[in-house]
Amino acid sequence: MKEIFVPATLDCVTTIDPGELRIIELIIPTHFQVEQKTYPLLDAMRPGTAFLAKPFGARTGKWRRRMYTRSNSSTTSPRHLETMINYTHQEKSDTSLWWQGPQVREFQQGRKPIEVRVAWNDNQSALKIYESSARCQPNNLRLEPDGEWESMRFVGLAFSTGITPFLSHIRYMQAHQFGRGGGHCGAHYTLIVSARQPCQLMAHEELLELEHAYPENFRYWPVLTRSWPSDWSFSTGRIMRVEHTNGGSGKMDLAPLLAIVPDLHHYHVRLCGNRMARDQLEEGLRQQMIVPLSIRAEVW
Repeated sequence: MKEIFVPATLDCVTTIDPGELRIIELIIPTHFQVEQKTYPLLDAMRPGTAFLAKPFGARTGKWRRRMYTRSNSSTTSPRHLETMINYTHQEKSDTSLWWQGPQVREFQQGRKPIEVRVAWNDNQSALKIYESSARCQPNNLRLEPDGEWESMRFVGLAFSTGITPFLSHIRYMQAHQFGRGGGHCGAHYTLIVSARQPCQLMAHEELLELEHAYPENFRYWPVLTRSWPSDWSFSTGRIMRVEHTNGGSGKMDLAPLLAIVPDLHHYHVRLCGNRMARDQLEEGLRQQMIVPLSIRAEVW
């Protein structure tokens, strides 16, 4: 079946760290015409999934297909697709370079469209935003179905822009009171975010306020690895460390992580970051014989 793309408006561009990190928000239309017939456009994206957009490539000079994990919730922000974008610092950087450059502001000010992929709903009576994953798997962070996540205890490990799917999870849970009510205490979510410096902590104040509002359901623990203020009251340094023995082999030190969550085996562990972080976590858990209730990771 032929792919369908709709023109999205680049509504908001927020620079977190110049040249490094930006938050962007795309707004998709309420209706779209296919073969001279107009269809409503639905937003039912599940938290933790990604949408497909076609930004411009600064190096190649072409429109490129890229998946972007959504950081807000369709429940509270329908058709407003927010995501976090970083500069990869790779030799062949293309779209990430464009997103950090001045051309993005030109697109925003000129209301120039960026295409976003949509798909048909089950009976083809409407279009919906295309999602990266249709079900929960070990290599994605799609949130468990409603009626299931409300009784779960999560630990989310986010590295830099890896906070993106977890923000979607938490904002969705907040909209549903973390599953509380009817005698149920609801879900519990501990979010550990690792960033190099304070300016790279995204949604920092929002998360602090959320912890204050829902102390029984949410805990936020930021970790800074490169620089931090003198009055910093959270963790510093790497959350997982490699200790090299005399024989040259590496042993994973999970002490910084276990200092935050000592009973990690009672949680469903979720990670979003690079492959090395995923591999180090899995190796550390194996070496220390810690078996979480489940573990899922999305890596780049």
